[in-house]
Amino acid sequence: MKIALCQINPIVGDIAGNRDKILNIIKKINAELYVFPELSITGYCPMDLILKKHFIEKNLNSLNIIKKETNKKIILGFIDSVGNKIFNSAAYISGNDVKYVYHKKKLPNYSVFDEKRWFNSGEKKGLIKINDKKVGLSICEDVWSGEICKSQDADIYINISASPYSNIKIKKIEKVLLQRYNENKKPIFYLNQVGAQDGLVYFGHSMFINDNTIVKKAKDFEEDILLVDVK
Repeated sequence: MKIALCQINPIVGDIAGNRDKILNIIKKINAELYVFPELSITGYCPMDLILKKHFIEKNLNSLNIIKKETNKKIILGFIDSVGNKIFNSAAYISGNDVKYVYHKKKLPNYSVFDEKRWFNSGEKKGLIKINDKKVGLSICEDVWSGEICKSQDADIYINISASPYSNIKIKKIEKVLLQRYNENKKPIFYLNQVGAQDGLVYFGHSMFINDNTIVKKAKDFEEDILLVDVK
């Protein structure tokens, strides 16, 4: 299975622009599974725009447009609404339909993060079947929890992220991902966005980890596509 980690710069609030960027990449790149960052439809983080009903509806409408316009397999970040609860979410799209929605479990509320103000914590396991692979799906902070990955018991792990830069962040996330690999002995795909939003800079550095090694890395601070074949 050829997986495209699409390290893009989604713009906060530009839902139509982010949607079109996603669709254009899918049309240009040949892959079996396309993966896009955390909240790639809305940009990270829309903050109190999340509290506005029309903003959530526009984001859901763009998700529906994406699923209708391509029959490819896609994992991307969006905001889900279930009843009166809002979730930082990842959708798995296949065959012009949303097959599965995962809700982020670990909501950071320290430093520059305030996710508990806007989102509810998810309860789903985050395990999906793509081709013959069991895929453990997680969002950003979730991958810091060894328990979440272990409970999925997957063949491969995919984490979509919007992690801002600090002078120790890159080494820190590499260490965490290698630790997850050592615990599960299965390939890990880590996808982080790039760009700058509201004073935060996102560093990219998306990675594929296997055999206790960082096999491939995307560029730092630039949009990039990382193509990986998994057998």
